[in-house]
Amino acid sequence: MNGCKARQAAWFAAVAAMGVIATALPAAAANGSSLRVAFIRGSNLWVLDLHTHRRQLLITHAGIGPVHWSGDGRLVSSGGRIAGGPTLPTTELIWARTGEIAAGVTHDGGVVVWTPKETTHLEPRGWGSTSVAWSDTGRLAIGRTIYGPPHNQEIWIWNGGNSPPALAMKTGVHEPYPVTWQGNDVVWWDWPNSGSIAADGVQLYIGRKAVGLVLMYRDYVTRCGSKLTFAAGGDRYATRGKRIVLGGQDLSRDRSRSWVSPSCDATGTRVVAAAGRNWEEDRFGHEHRAIWELLPVRRQLTHPPGGWTDESPQVLADGSTLFIRTRETSRKVGGSYYSPNTQSSNASSIEGWCRSRTSATQPMS
Repeated sequence: MNGCKARQAAWFAAVAAMGVIATALPAAAANGSSLRVAFIRGSNLWVLDLHTHRRQLLITHAGIGPVHWSGDGRLVSSGGRIAGGPTLPTTELIWARTGEIAAGVTHDGGVVVWTPKETTHLEPRGWGSTSVAWSDTGRLAIGRTIYGPPHNQEIWIWNGGNSPPALAMKTGVHEPYPVTWQGNDVVWWDWPNSGSIAADGVQLYIGRKAVGLVLMYRDYVTRCGSKLTFAAGGDRYATRGKRIVLGGQDLSRDRSRSWVSPSCDATGTRVVAAAGRNWEEDRFGHEHRAIWELLPVRRQLTHPPGGWTDESPQVLADGSTLFIRTRETSRKVGGSYYSPNTQSSNASSIEGWCRSRTSATQPMS
């Protein structure tokens, strides 16, 4: 058994029938001897070292995520709960790109900031916060909506330390949801205050410039070096009409497929995404996506068997790609389909690809 096959066997043994929530160690925190992935299996949060194949249980009853690493790779959270630390009043903690500082929108519309030394309520309850996003330099963008009078939609910036957040811009009619940064500009979704309307896509902005219509999923927007990459396209079906845009250009260039979940390395020289046929699926569970490499060369990396789909690719610090292979069974009762919520019926596994020294990508099978 070669190195790639041995690693794949270990991954399968570690995460058979796991949940599909997984996140890799930040590239800035990874090194040659440490490459880890955190994931929810059942209701527990685990960390798997991809080099040693050792597993560590960090949180029992961890909920459903989202799972995030701290910028330095030393801490991990699920929802508002930090492994080995407190549970904060938020559904998602967003970690700064460096160090051990996290922020989140509280259940009552405030903003909380956490470090190992203290917890700070940056904005009070009822303030109207929507979402937060960290810049590379440690600045925090905060979306705010006020249903007055006066009626305001705003983005505020916190520069850290003891300084209070300052108003950066008013965004107009719709609610701003910061998702990331592009240089000194905040990247944000323009939510129309309607879940039904938003399901068919919202405008994505860089500062005040609209750059495309997108669905409001964090894994549809990512930074690739100095450029922004996102899965563009309205329509609530992920299987229909999506393409990968890099720096304003259509990188996927294939309308026979619908492209989602872009991921790249820190320099933006390698870009991967998940893609399946472009159609309006008749029911969930028929996605059958594969993982593709779009840069530096274009190639299909995976070929999932029938009934399975490859999702959520993540380019790792060593150049390999992590993804989820999953399937969902269902049964039809009358005019409706039902999907059992059991691990025996809905199975997932982490898989991966190894890159050879010649940069050729080889399947781990």
